[in-house]
Amino acid sequence: MDTTYLLLTFVRNDGRQLQMGCGCPLKVVKVSGIESPAYSVHTASSAVEPGSYVTGKKVEEREISVTFGVDDWQNRELYRAQIVSFFNPTKSYTLRLNWCYKQVQIGCELQGFKFSEIESMWGILEGKLDLLCPYPYWSDLDNFGKNIAAITAQWAWPVSFAALKSTHHEAGKIYGFKTFKNEVNLPNKGDVPTGIVIQFTAARGAVKNPKITKLSTGEYLRVIVDMQKGDILIIDTNKGRKGVKLNGEMISRRLDKLSTYFSIDGPDNIIQYDADENYTNLDVYLYYQSKYLGV
Repeated sequence: MDTTYLLLTFVRNDGRQLQMGCGCPLKVVKVSGIESPAYSVHTASSAVEPGSYVTGKKVEEREISVTFGVDDWQNRELYRAQIVSFFNPTKSYTLRLNWCYKQVQIGCELQGFKFSEIESMWGILEGKLDLLCPYPYWSDLDNFGKNIAAITAQWAWPVSFAALKSTHHEAGKIYGFKTFKNEVNLPNKGDVPTGIVIQFTAARGAVKNPKITKLSTGEYLRVIVDMQKGDILIIDTNKGRKGVKLNGEMISRRLDKLSTYFSIDGPDNIIQYDADENYTNLDVYLYYQSKYLGV
Protein backbone atom coordinates (compact mmCIF):
# COMPACT_ATOMS: atom_id res chain seq x y z
CA MET A 1 0.00 0.00 0.00
CA ASP A 2 1.17 3.51 -0.81
CA THR A 3 1.14 5.16 2.64
CA THR A 4 1.70 8.61 1.09
CA TYR A 5 -1.40 8.55 -1.15
CA LEU A 6 -3.67 11.53 -0.52
CA LEU A 7 -6.45 12.80 -2.78
CA LEU A 8 -9.02 15.45 -1.88
CA THR A 9 -12.16 15.81 -4.01
CA PHE A 10 -14.37 18.84 -3.40
CA VAL A 11 -17.94 18.40 -4.68
CA ARG A 12 -19.99 21.59 -4.81
CA ASN A 13 -23.74 21.47 -4.26
CA ASP A 14 -24.28 22.39 -7.93
CA GLY A 15 -22.31 19.30 -9.05
CA ARG A 16 -18.97 20.93 -9.94
CA GLN A 17 -15.85 19.13 -8.70
CA LEU A 18 -12.22 20.02 -8.04
CA GLN A 19 -9.40 17.68 -6.98
CA MET A 20 -6.14 18.19 -5.13
CA GLY A 21 -3.41 15.69 -4.33
CA CYS A 22 -1.83 12.67 -5.99
CA GLY A 23 -2.01 12.78 -9.78
CA CYS A 24 -3.44 16.32 -9.88
CA PRO A 25 -1.90 19.69 -10.91
CA LEU A 26 -3.03 21.03 -7.51
CA LYS A 27 -0.75 19.59 -4.83
CA VAL A 28 -1.68 19.27 -1.15
CA VAL A 29 1.05 20.89 0.96
CA LYS A 30 -0.59 20.44 4.35
CA VAL A 31 -3.95 19.37 5.78
CA SER A 32 -5.16 19.57 9.38
CA GLY A 33 -8.37 18.84 11.26
CA ILE A 34 -9.13 15.44 9.77
CA GLU A 35 -8.40 13.54 12.99
CA SER A 36 -10.78 13.44 15.98
CA PRO A 37 -12.79 16.68 16.31
CA ALA A 38 -12.87 18.92 19.36
CA TYR A 39 -15.26 17.93 22.13
CA SER A 40 -16.43 19.33 25.44
CA VAL A 41 -17.36 17.72 28.75
CA HIS A 42 -20.03 19.52 30.78
CA THR A 43 -19.99 19.19 34.56
CA ALA A 44 -21.86 20.44 37.58
CA SER A 45 -20.86 20.56 41.23
CA SER A 46 -22.53 20.19 44.59
CA ALA A 47 -22.14 22.66 47.43
CA VAL A 48 -21.11 19.88 49.82
CA GLU A 49 -19.64 17.07 47.68
CA PRO A 50 -16.02 17.11 46.46
CA GLY A 51 -15.28 17.69 42.78
CA SER A 52 -18.03 17.59 40.19
CA TYR A 53 -20.10 15.17 38.12
CA VAL A 54 -20.52 14.88 34.36
CA THR A 55 -23.81 16.21 33.03
CA GLY A 56 -23.10 15.77 29.33
CA LYS A 57 -20.59 15.37 26.52
CA LYS A 58 -20.64 17.03 23.12
CA VAL A 59 -18.63 16.54 19.95
CA GLU A 60 -18.10 20.01 18.51
CA GLU A 61 -18.20 21.15 14.90
CA ARG A 62 -15.05 20.37 12.94
CA GLU A 63 -12.61 22.81 11.32
CA ILE A 64 -10.38 21.63 8.45
CA SER A 65 -7.52 23.61 6.88
CA VAL A 66 -5.94 22.73 3.53
CA THR A 67 -2.81 24.37 2.16
CA PHE A 68 -2.25 23.68 -1.53
CA GLY A 69 0.11 24.71 -4.28
CA VAL A 70 0.45 24.83 -8.09
CA ASP A 71 3.97 24.31 -9.40
CA ASP A 72 3.00 24.73 -13.08
CA TRP A 73 4.04 28.40 -13.30
CA GLN A 74 3.30 28.61 -17.04
CA ASN A 75 -0.42 27.93 -16.39
CA ARG A 76 -0.48 29.47 -12.96
CA GLU A 77 -3.00 32.20 -13.76
CA LEU A 78 -5.34 29.73 -15.45
CA TYR A 79 -5.41 27.57 -12.30
CA ARG A 80 -5.79 30.65 -10.14
CA ALA A 81 -8.93 31.73 -12.06
CA GLN A 82 -10.42 28.23 -11.85
CA ILE A 83 -9.84 28.01 -8.10
CA VAL A 84 -11.26 31.47 -7.40
CA SER A 85 -14.37 30.59 -9.42
CA PHE A 86 -14.83 27.22 -7.72
CA PHE A 87 -14.57 28.24 -4.06
CA ASN A 88 -17.66 30.38 -3.70
CA PRO A 89 -18.84 31.25 -0.15
CA THR A 90 -22.49 31.10 -1.26
CA LYS A 91 -22.12 27.38 -2.06
CA SER A 92 -21.93 24.29 0.14
CA TYR A 93 -19.43 21.48 -0.35
CA THR A 94 -18.79 17.81 0.30
CA LEU A 95 -15.14 16.92 0.89
CA ARG A 96 -14.22 13.37 -0.16
CA LEU A 97 -10.96 12.18 1.34
CA ASN A 98 -8.93 9.27 -0.02
CA TRP A 99 -5.99 8.74 2.32
CA CYS A 100 -4.02 5.53 1.82
CA TYR A 101 -7.13 4.26 -0.03
CA LYS A 102 -9.46 4.72 2.93
CA GLN A 103 -12.32 6.74 1.47
CA VAL A 104 -14.69 8.88 3.54
CA GLN A 105 -16.62 12.13 3.11
CA ILE A 106 -17.91 15.08 5.13
CA GLY A 107 -20.14 18.08 4.47
CA CYS A 108 -18.49 21.50 4.83
CA GLU A 109 -18.84 25.24 4.35
CA LEU A 110 -16.17 27.63 3.11
CA GLN A 111 -14.99 29.70 6.08
CA GLY A 112 -11.92 31.32 4.55
CA PHE A 113 -9.87 31.27 1.34
CA LYS A 114 -6.81 33.18 0.24
CA PHE A 115 -3.67 32.99 -1.90
CA SER A 116 -0.25 33.76 -0.48
CA GLU A 117 1.77 36.61 -1.92
CA ILE A 118 3.57 35.80 -5.17
CA GLU A 119 7.22 36.79 -4.76
CA SER A 120 8.24 35.89 -8.31
CA MET A 121 6.52 35.55 -11.65
CA TRP A 122 8.06 32.06 -11.81
CA GLY A 123 7.20 31.06 -8.26
CA ILE A 124 4.76 28.49 -6.90
CA LEU A 125 1.14 29.60 -6.49
CA GLU A 126 0.05 28.64 -2.97
CA GLY A 127 -3.31 29.01 -1.26
CA LYS A 128 -5.13 28.06 1.92
CA LEU A 129 -8.69 26.88 2.54
CA ASP A 130 -10.45 27.03 5.90
CA LEU A 131 -13.52 24.79 6.09
CA LEU A 132 -16.23 24.44 8.73
CA CYS A 133 -18.04 21.10 9.13
CA PRO A 134 -21.19 21.69 11.25
CA TYR A 135 -21.76 17.91 11.48
CA PRO A 136 -18.35 16.65 12.64
CA TYR A 137 -18.38 12.99 11.63
CA TRP A 138 -16.86 11.49 8.49
CA SER A 139 -19.05 8.92 6.73
CA ASP A 140 -18.72 6.23 4.09
CA LEU A 141 -19.06 7.39 0.49
CA ASP A 142 -22.04 5.16 -0.22
CA ASN A 143 -25.12 4.01 1.61
CA PHE A 144 -25.11 0.34 2.49
CA GLY A 145 -28.38 -0.99 1.10
CA LYS A 146 -30.13 -4.29 1.70
CA ASN A 147 -33.55 -5.66 0.77
CA ILE A 148 -34.66 -7.92 3.64
CA ALA A 149 -37.53 -9.28 1.55
CA ALA A 150 -35.55 -10.21 -1.56
CA ILE A 151 -36.80 -12.81 -4.02
CA THR A 152 -34.14 -15.44 -4.62
CA ALA A 153 -33.55 -16.34 -8.28
CA GLN A 154 -33.66 -20.09 -8.91
CA TRP A 155 -34.16 -22.57 -11.72
CA ALA A 156 -35.41 -22.19 -15.28
CA TRP A 157 -38.90 -23.52 -15.98
CA PRO A 158 -40.05 -26.29 -16.30
CA VAL A 159 -37.88 -27.54 -13.38
CA SER A 160 -40.03 -27.33 -10.24
CA PHE A 161 -40.00 -28.42 -6.62
CA ALA A 162 -43.05 -28.50 -4.44
CA ALA A 163 -41.16 -26.96 -1.53
CA LEU A 164 -40.47 -23.79 -3.46
CA LYS A 165 -43.05 -21.04 -3.83
CA SER A 166 -42.67 -20.05 -7.49
CA THR A 167 -43.12 -16.42 -8.49
CA HIS A 168 -43.09 -17.09 -12.27
CA HIS A 169 -44.64 -20.04 -14.12
CA GLU A 170 -44.25 -19.25 -17.81
CA ALA A 171 -42.28 -21.64 -20.02
CA GLY A 172 -38.77 -20.45 -20.81
CA LYS A 173 -38.67 -18.08 -17.82
CA ILE A 174 -36.33 -17.97 -14.83
CA TYR A 175 -38.34 -18.05 -11.65
CA GLY A 176 -37.56 -17.56 -8.01
CA PHE A 177 -39.03 -18.18 -4.61
CA LYS A 178 -39.87 -15.92 -1.71
CA THR A 179 -38.21 -16.99 1.53
CA PHE A 180 -40.26 -14.56 3.69
CA LYS A 181 -37.26 -14.05 5.94
CA ASN A 182 -38.22 -10.87 7.76
CA GLU A 183 -35.05 -9.93 9.66
CA VAL A 184 -31.44 -9.02 8.99
CA ASN A 185 -28.31 -8.00 10.91
CA LEU A 186 -26.96 -4.53 10.10
CA PRO A 187 -23.36 -4.25 11.37
CA ASN A 188 -22.18 -0.70 12.06
CA LYS A 189 -18.38 -0.59 11.74
CA GLY A 190 -18.23 3.13 12.54
CA ASP A 191 -17.25 4.89 15.76
CA VAL A 192 -20.69 6.28 16.66
CA PRO A 193 -24.35 5.27 16.28
CA THR A 194 -25.93 6.10 12.93
CA GLY A 195 -29.47 6.52 11.68
CA ILE A 196 -31.04 4.45 8.93
CA VAL A 197 -33.47 4.99 6.07
CA ILE A 198 -36.19 2.36 5.75
CA GLN A 199 -38.09 2.05 2.48
CA PHE A 200 -41.27 -0.05 2.53
CA THR A 201 -42.66 -0.83 -0.93
CA ALA A 202 -46.06 -2.55 -1.26
CA ALA A 203 -44.73 -4.60 -4.16
CA ARG A 204 -47.24 -7.46 -4.22
CA GLY A 205 -50.46 -5.93 -2.88
CA ALA A 206 -52.03 -4.01 -0.01
CA VAL A 207 -50.34 -3.77 3.41
CA LYS A 208 -51.76 -2.53 6.72
CA ASN A 209 -49.64 -0.67 9.31
CA PRO A 210 -46.03 -1.65 8.45
CA LYS A 211 -43.58 -1.91 11.34
CA ILE A 212 -39.80 -2.13 11.74
CA THR A 213 -38.21 -3.27 15.03
CA LYS A 214 -34.68 -3.26 16.47
CA LEU A 215 -34.87 -6.55 18.35
CA SER A 216 -31.85 -5.95 20.61
CA THR A 217 -33.52 -2.95 22.29
CA GLY A 218 -37.20 -3.49 21.51
CA GLU A 219 -37.43 -0.06 19.85
CA TYR A 220 -39.74 0.08 16.87
CA LEU A 221 -41.33 2.32 14.26
CA ARG A 222 -44.93 1.54 13.28
CA VAL A 223 -46.90 3.66 10.83
CA ILE A 224 -50.70 3.65 10.98
CA VAL A 225 -51.44 3.60 7.26
CA ASP A 226 -53.15 1.41 4.65
CA MET A 227 -50.68 0.97 1.80
CA GLN A 228 -51.95 0.08 -1.65
CA LYS A 229 -49.96 -1.89 -4.22
CA GLY A 230 -47.13 0.29 -5.53
CA ASP A 231 -47.10 2.69 -2.54
CA ILE A 232 -43.67 3.66 -1.15
CA LEU A 233 -43.27 4.52 2.53
CA ILE A 234 -39.92 5.98 3.67
CA ILE A 235 -38.82 6.42 7.30
CA ASP A 236 -35.61 8.36 8.03
CA THR A 237 -34.09 8.15 11.53
CA ASN A 238 -31.01 10.30 10.82
CA LYS A 239 -30.47 13.39 12.97
CA GLY A 240 -31.82 16.49 11.25
CA ARG A 241 -33.82 14.46 8.73
CA LYS A 242 -36.18 12.43 10.94
CA GLY A 243 -39.59 11.88 9.41
CA VAL A 244 -42.01 9.64 7.52
CA LYS A 245 -43.14 10.06 3.91
CA LEU A 246 -45.76 8.17 1.89
CA ASN A 247 -45.28 8.61 -1.86
CA GLY A 248 -43.34 11.82 -1.13
CA GLU A 249 -45.91 13.33 1.28
CA MET A 250 -44.85 13.90 4.90
CA ILE A 251 -47.04 11.81 7.26
CA SER A 252 -44.96 11.71 10.49
CA ARG A 253 -48.15 12.34 12.51
CA ARG A 254 -49.28 8.80 11.64
CA LEU A 255 -46.50 7.19 13.67
CA ASP A 256 -47.63 4.91 16.50
CA LYS A 257 -47.24 6.99 19.70
CA LEU A 258 -44.71 4.53 21.19
CA SER A 259 -42.48 4.59 18.12
CA THR A 260 -38.81 5.61 18.46
CA TYR A 261 -36.46 6.93 15.77
CA PHE A 262 -33.78 4.38 16.67
CA SER A 263 -30.18 4.22 15.46
CA ILE A 264 -27.79 1.30 14.97
CA ASP A 265 -24.54 0.83 16.87
CA GLY A 266 -21.89 -1.88 17.03
CA PRO A 267 -21.60 -5.15 15.08
CA ASP A 268 -25.01 -6.62 15.92
CA ASN A 269 -28.26 -4.85 15.09
CA ILE A 270 -31.01 -7.35 14.28
CA ILE A 271 -33.73 -5.49 12.37
CA GLN A 272 -37.13 -7.14 11.80
CA TYR A 273 -40.08 -5.95 9.74
CA ASP A 274 -43.75 -6.85 10.07
CA ALA A 275 -47.24 -5.46 9.46
CA ASP A 276 -50.70 -5.89 10.94
CA GLU A 277 -51.79 -7.46 7.64
CA ASN A 278 -49.98 -8.84 4.56
CA TYR A 279 -46.35 -8.22 5.53
CA THR A 280 -45.31 -10.67 2.80
CA ASN A 281 -46.45 -8.12 0.20
CA LEU A 282 -43.61 -5.80 1.25
CA ASP A 283 -40.15 -5.19 -0.15
CA VAL A 284 -38.05 -3.59 2.60
CA TYR A 285 -34.84 -1.74 1.80
CA LEU A 286 -32.54 -0.47 4.57
CA TYR A 287 -29.86 2.17 3.92
CA TYR A 288 -27.23 3.57 6.26
CA GLN A 289 -23.71 5.02 6.39
CA SER A 290 -21.16 4.23 9.08
CA LYS A 291 -19.68 7.36 10.69
CA TYR A 292 -16.15 7.99 11.99
CA LEU A 293 -14.54 10.37 14.48
CA GLY A 294 -11.46 10.87 12.32
CA VAL A 295 -9.08 9.50 9.72
